[in-house]
Amino acid sequence: MLHYSNFDDVACITTGIAITNPCLVNRIRNQAANLPDYEIAAHLANAIASATDAGHSLAWEASQYGESSAETLVDHEYFEELAAAWSMVAIEHQIDSFDVLYTEDASIH
Repeated sequence: MLHYSNFDDVACITTGIAITNPCLVNRIRNQAANLPDYEIAAHLANAIASATDAGHSLAWEASQYGESSAETLVDHEYFEELAAAWSMVAIEHQIDSFDVLYTEDASIH
């Protein structure tokens, strides 16, 4: 069974992204301004999944080749920052869990 926790409990979510990559945060804020809560949560879920995949790729390359490629390192960094930016925006919109994805008002295709 899946258990969803508050975004504050997720280890990879930090608010420092606003300082380290303000352009990314502003782009996400502008995009989220016109989105309903369930779409913001869906973007966050996708960003977390992408960051996890990039982390697995990074670990796999390091275990197989002793180091990771530059492309994998960049992907890993980008997707971690993207997840942090979406999580910060979700918190700003007072979205504190993925439960909004499973309401009757939200239809994901």
